[in-house]
Amino acid sequence: MDILFGASIVASFLAGMVALFAPCCITVLLPAYIASAFREKKKMLQMTFIFFAGIATILVPIGLGAAGLAELFQNFHKELWIFGGLFMLVLGVFSLQSRSMSLPLPAWMKAKLRIEGGMHGKSVYALGILSGAATSCCAPVLAGAVTLAVLSGTFWNALIVTFAYVFGMVFPLFLTAYFYDKFKIDQSKLIKGKMVKLSFIGKEMEIHSTNLLAGVMFFLFGGVMLLLGLSGNAYWAPEHQVALGESLNRWTLGLFRYLENIPNSIWVVVVLAIFGAFIYALNKQNKDK
Repeated sequence: MDILFGASIVASFLAGMVALFAPCCITVLLPAYIASAFREKKKMLQMTFIFFAGIATILVPIGLGAAGLAELFQNFHKELWIFGGLFMLVLGVFSLQSRSMSLPLPAWMKAKLRIEGGMHGKSVYALGILSGAATSCCAPVLAGAVTLAVLSGTFWNALIVTFAYVFGMVFPLFLTAYFYDKFKIDQSKLIKGKMVKLSFIGKEMEIHSTNLLAGVMFFLFGGVMLLLGLSGNAYWAPEHQVALGESLNRWTLGLFRYLENIPNSIWVVVVLAIFGAFIYALNKQNKDK
């Protein structure tokens, strides 16, 4: 049973990474993250933790057996994509106006999520929640992984497996954010950008180039989500994206055959150690600044 649970941990982690590139996941999660990255420019690792928290707020309860929550998102998938598209368009407007969104959150949560000098963390947290809800179509993959944990008989086993899955989904983003901050990419000319003068309906306005790019991306992805939602094609994906997902699935199954016999305790240590390393890097960055 220990080996079975150990296999479920690595399977969940790998399944999470594959799920990131699944058509219904990458269409929402990755664009939302990239657009927020261009909007914020700094403290990407910190933003990724907040984004991860938003996704986990939705997917962890589903993974722990909140079938009603998964069914709710499944039944209202079309409406969710329409809402998500409108939400992206609103963020696009805020980006073009160089403003941050304000959510009706408790004062203590706003204080925790506020990021000085840039996009508020609460906006990124909201994007994480939206991404988690919109990608709940990946819940069947998650449910299969959690089934193995349920066989081991404890709530904590299921919690660890679910955490491994969600962490696997965001792991490529954590890795990207780590190197983004480490090599100070925010200091590059592309990210630093410059002020741009625009004329709109006879009015001139100044906007920073990164805010402009973020706004365009929000409008683009929001329009696509809205179009797919209104047309009832929220599960649509281009052929090359589907092919990529299938290739990743085959690669993951092949890798899993070599890893499935490693005991539970080792995988628990490995997953938590990787997550801890990102926390350490975040704390180090905060101390250095």
